[in-house]
Amino acid sequence: MEIRGLWGGFYTISQWVMRFVYINLLWIFFTILGLIFFGLMPATISMFTVIRKWIMKQTDIPIFQTFFITYKKEFLKSNLFMVVILVVGVFLYFNLRYAGFMVDSTIYPILLGGFIITTFLYMMLVIYIAPVYVHFNLSFAQYVKYAIMIGATNLHYSITIIVSICGIYYISMKVPGLVPFFSISVSAYIIMFGANLAFNNLVKKKQQLEQQ
Repeated sequence: MEIRGLWGGFYTISQWVMRFVYINLLWIFFTILGLIFFGLMPATISMFTVIRKWIMKQTDIPIFQTFFITYKKEFLKSNLFMVVILVVGVFLYFNLRYAGFMVDSTIYPILLGGFIITTFLYMMLVIYIAPVYVHFNLSFAQYVKYAIMIGATNLHYSITIIVSICGIYYISMKVPGLVPFFSISVSAYIIMFGANLAFNNLVKKKQQLEQQ
């Protein structure tokens, strides 16, 4: 029984390793297929769709079929979010450069404070937009609103996600060979797992308010 348990554990670990490698390779392939810029967001949404199902204990789903169907279905809509994220990112970049020219100005602390707050909200949008997109059925503006709101009101999950992603980034820089096989998929799993905890926390708060 003990040997069976040991080999059973090894088999389970091997399955999860292969799942992460497979979904990581799919993400890279379909990102390139969309000429990188147009493929990045659809591939990311497809990956998060699969990972969400894993977290919801649906580990027997056909990975490629689920990924490919989602990629085609969400190609245009997900690229709209890509444009929004890019535009806001460019705005923040130029805002930072503009603020840099006003170091000696009396309004510099106000500009710096506004930039820090805006950057924080932007980070919440980037981290949570994919999990919110695959978990909820909302309007375009609500996806953006929910992503920022959930991230900002669940700071303990958000900070844990950011620290974990930084750790993966650091390891990936030290061992570049991990990037094509694990870095993206493991990062997505951590984000989706933390976001799912935040979603469950939101549901609990809603239920508590309804009971009052």
